[in-house]
Amino acid sequence: MTEQLHISSVSRDTLAPGAEIEVSDALGEELLKKHPDKVERLKAERKPRNKAEKPDANK
Repeated sequence: MTEQLHISSVSRDTLAPGAEIEVSDALGEELLKKHPDKVERLKAERKPRNKAEKPDANK
């Protein structure tokens, strides 16, 4: 069986081998357990930003 992972909104370019992507903690743990020789945990340089920004006080 071949597993697939759908990644959306990465960039305009095709995802290249060795490219870094950010996933949730749960998915990261699952990938590390299933594919320890193909997945690597990297220390985050910063916390992920929230997708939605808080509105200005006057809006």
